[in-house]
Amino acid sequence: MSLNHVPRRRLTAAVTVVLAVTAGAALTMAPATAAPAPVGASTSAASATAITVADDIRLVSAGSTGFLSRRTFPDFTSEYRWTSYADGTTKILDGRTQYSGGRSDYVVGRKDTESSYTLYDMADPGARPIGLTNGDSRYSLAGVSGQSLVMTAVDSNGALDAFLMSRPSGYSTSPTTRDVALPFDARDVRVAATLDGTALLQYRRGTGAEAEFHLASVELATGTITETVPVGTKAPRTGVYLTADRFAWVENTTGTGAQLVTVPRGGGDRTTVPLGATVQGAPLDLALMGGWAVTGQPGGGSATDPSTQYPLTARSLTSPNTQVRLLDHVDSMVTSPDGSVLVRGGSVAAGEGVYRIAPDGSGTPVASLVATTGRKTQLDVTSALVPGTVDLDASGGRATLAWTLNRSNAQGTVTLRHVATGKKAELAFSGYDGQVRATNTVTMNWGGLVAQNVGDSAAFAPSGAYVWELRAKPLNGIGPDLVRTGTFKVLRKTGLHDHTDNGSPDLLARDAAGGLFRDDTVKTPSSSEVYSSGRTRIGTGWQIYNQLEAVGNIAGGSAADVVARDASGVLWQYLGKGDGTFAARTKIGAGWNAYNKITGGSDLDGDARPDLLAVDTGGVLWFYKGTGKWDGAFAARVRVGGGWNAYNQITAVGNIAGSAHGDLVARDTAGVLWLHQGNGSGGFAARVRIGSGWGSFTSLVGVGDLDRDGLNDLYAVGAAGSRLYSGTGSATAPFKPGVFTSVHSDAASFNSVF
Repeated sequence: MSLNHVPRRRLTAAVTVVLAVTAGAALTMAPATAAPAPVGASTSAASATAITVADDIRLVSAGSTGFLSRRTFPDFTSEYRWTSYADGTTKILDGRTQYSGGRSDYVVGRKDTESSYTLYDMADPGARPIGLTNGDSRYSLAGVSGQSLVMTAVDSNGALDAFLMSRPSGYSTSPTTRDVALPFDARDVRVAATLDGTALLQYRRGTGAEAEFHLASVELATGTITETVPVGTKAPRTGVYLTADRFAWVENTTGTGAQLVTVPRGGGDRTTVPLGATVQGAPLDLALMGGWAVTGQPGGGSATDPSTQYPLTARSLTSPNTQVRLLDHVDSMVTSPDGSVLVRGGSVAAGEGVYRIAPDGSGTPVASLVATTGRKTQLDVTSALVPGTVDLDASGGRATLAWTLNRSNAQGTVTLRHVATGKKAELAFSGYDGQVRATNTVTMNWGGLVAQNVGDSAAFAPSGAYVWELRAKPLNGIGPDLVRTGTFKVLRKTGLHDHTDNGSPDLLARDAAGGLFRDDTVKTPSSSEVYSSGRTRIGTGWQIYNQLEAVGNIAGGSAADVVARDASGVLWQYLGKGDGTFAARTKIGAGWNAYNKITGGSDLDGDARPDLLAVDTGGVLWFYKGTGKWDGAFAARVRVGGGWNAYNQITAVGNIAGSAHGDLVARDTAGVLWLHQGNGSGGFAARVRIGSGWGSFTSLVGVGDLDRDGLNDLYAVGAAGSRLYSGTGSATAPFKPGVFTSVHSDAASFNSVF
């Protein structure tokens, strides 16, 4: 096919050649780990001997002795490297220069601020780089084919000028130049493919609806256009290829479907091979090998949507349904001088790296690993920053846990599960999230809360063994879903009213039918008040008792206990199991109907064990020292003093007055509340008046640190509901004004809250 074009005089003839003595001379050598895998070796066998390259490279060109790659950094600067097949060494090229190449060991470099180009022979590290200078800055590089640069410019009249510029031959000091007679109205000229001695140029003629695209094969030795092929009104995708006997390109026909078009060189009918559905606008890379077409949609490794075109696939040209999956994804692809194809991609079987695609003995394309990045293709956890022990009390109730993935395009959940109760905390994450996308890291800033089910009101996490589980799905659909697990332990201090081993006070209540209920309280920095994580019924038949008291850990176990007196005067103990329930009752002793008031939980003698106080019908207060033994919880009673029949309720509240000892509050018949500060030996200092108006409450509970400010509090329940009196640590004013809580807003439903 001919072109009606008469070669014109070039815009400028000021083309000179210089020897770039220093340009590109300073090359850094970085040895790789091993020699490259031989072409045709199996993927698994090649993996053991592959050289190592950076994970973020993209291929630029490939020669007989090595390949050129580029790394792009977050600041948009680039680094180019030449990696040798023979010894695995990598040359890091001058970072101020952009490099390109075309199916040879020659690399062309140009600094952004200059119009000159430098030609490097990478097969001969000792060779002096050759500078090719074009004196007119209007010319730009359309591409490289071997040692030849295709230069184009448009003059002020809109006419195109194109020529080839190559290294000088023999002892010449001037570059070899050849005119290329493209149509005068050709635009968007680029080197679309190369072959030995030939460059395939793609260009556009016309604009808008009248635009037409063409391919032209150019003989490098003479600059002669040997043949042109009209492509159509749509530009070919990146998949344009040239062989000794055919032109080929990928054509988008419907916006969602693609087909391979081949045209015989020298003339003949075009043939098409359907390639299947594609994401609209997505390009496909292409290479031809004998009777096979190799295609793949680049970018699948980092994509956030699946595509059937991500796998690098070899498809028989004579039987398109005969296909071979070569790799699971491809990011960049270049052709080597021997016709094999070098691919930066990955497979689930062998991981990420640079692969060579070449025919095996039967002519079928196979993939062999040339260089590995050391990273898996399938989604994986590369590190888990989860401490073996999380002390939630020491850390303010929070913990940071992190998992780093080998890539960010994933979505899933991280679950922390308490082994004993099944309660859990869950974090959903996605590669669309900024932090995951930027760092590949899933970070869980755990607030120390767990729930039985997602959406339930959360409670503080109990102490004990935990399992973490990370589940993730690759957004690009490449490889299996990821599941990783591990373990850690949570530590909590057991509080005065802590029956669930989570450091948070629990409140117990009994209704008229004898049902026993537990509310696990929660107060977080973000919550305006103390609330219940949920009410749980934990027993029946408790109507047989006329006195119920939560007395702290009196048996030496891991959780707080309860004592209960029946109508016959027998006192029973219910040992807490740490899960919010209690073991079967055991008898403490008989004769306890001699007392009309019983309270416990405060450490009154400084031995770090809770003690019991009881007032007899004569108004004498008795001290029962706690032993910490389940089969003998209290020592023999010791008389504290008389006159305590002036009070209708006494409540052990722990240390609320700022000393190191447990204290007691007592309400008289006039509704005045008094503080009796412990003296550390089972007795009390002179009482201090707290205030009046306390007669409306039916239950006063020394609940411990309910608001989690480090000070013990008082919980008051009456017909109107419940209120929290936060501790101040002051002996003269031990409580702040009462604040409403919703925990027992239905207090009228219960006859005892403790």
